[in-house]
Amino acid sequence: MDKKYVVSAFLPFVVIIVYAIIFKINVLHVISEDPKFFLLFLASYLGQNIVTSFKDSMITRLKIGTTTKGRLVGNSTGLLIPGWAGQELARSLVYNKYGLNLRQAFSYSILVGSIDVLGICVGYLLFLPIYFNPLEIIFIIVTVSNIVGWGLALSYFYFQSSKLNRVESYLFRVIKMEHIATSYLEFKSYLREGTNKELIIYTIISILSFTIYGIYFYYITHNIILSIFISFLYQASTLIPIPSAAIVGELALSIFLNPSYVFITRLNYIVCNMIGFAFFKDMHFEELKKWSKEVLKR
Repeated sequence: MDKKYVVSAFLPFVVIIVYAIIFKINVLHVISEDPKFFLLFLASYLGQNIVTSFKDSMITRLKIGTTTKGRLVGNSTGLLIPGWAGQELARSLVYNKYGLNLRQAFSYSILVGSIDVLGICVGYLLFLPIYFNPLEIIFIIVTVSNIVGWGLALSYFYFQSSKLNRVESYLFRVIKMEHIATSYLEFKSYLREGTNKELIIYTIISILSFTIYGIYFYYITHNIILSIFISFLYQASTLIPIPSAAIVGELALSIFLNPSYVFITRLNYIVCNMIGFAFFKDMHFEELKKWSKEVLKR
């Protein structure tokens, strides 16, 4: 296994251990104090993923059980490889096994991921005026940048889906990849297909799904609005491309929670995301291998 993946796997655990040492947390006491913390987080985690998988099912036209598997696999992969190289590709390989060709699967996977990002960012910014803190500047920059970036990207693919424009044609010639232009156009067409008038509905479903984490945080804060805001703040921290949001996840939670709650929440998050490793068998690699050979062909 690549050394960087080994480092990524252990990084989140190292960070929360260091965090526990710095704040002198009695780890055994916190873990054993109240099992409801883990059970509530697990219920919130599964609930959020099932609701957002319903949205994924509407986009991909696959069964909700399949899209849930894809989401769980993507989440676990995100512990090792953040961003599109991890979660989006893993989801697409699950979609590919259950009937979608790889270009369609990958375009839909990117689309559902971008809608999740927009849902997180919009939800966070909606509640921000109530609970603004100067320490949140980094998360404000991240959320605004993601809204602008994904908005421009989706708009580009929507209006440029029917043909290669001059810039794209030039780039394909420079990198000597003209032979995959047809596959790229197919990818763009599927992305445009999903970027339709229902995009706002999909984003609302995504926002609602992430509010489910508020159930867990309410058990800590006993304030429903603050609980929902913390859930969006925490999800915003995961948009920073670090495996399992190591360091930034702790920073986000520390703004409103005491260290022992930060520790147990981060540990619960990592453990729950590991559930997806059980579904790795649902990823299909054959078409990916064939497409990789096509891409590398000169």
